[in-house]
Amino acid sequence: MAQETFENRLDKLKSVVERLERGDLPLEEGVALYKEGLKLTKACGKQLENARHEVKLVSEGLVKEFEALETMETEADDD
Repeated sequence: MAQETFENRLDKLKSVVERLERGDLPLEEGVALYKEGLKLTKACGKQLENARHEVKLVSEGLVKEFEALETMETEADDD
């Protein structure tokens, strides 16, 4: 099964919230939707945290590359 995108999960979560906010659901269905909403919230949070971590790694890698380039330029200027 293909992994759901963040956007798909967010759309599902919005739908769950809208249905719960209407307040016209039987108790059992409302509880089931609430649980589904919690699972979607957790999954979205995990995806956001993973994306934040990836961005941090890429940013740190770019900083190191720029620092290495600056060091090489400085050493070339000293020659």
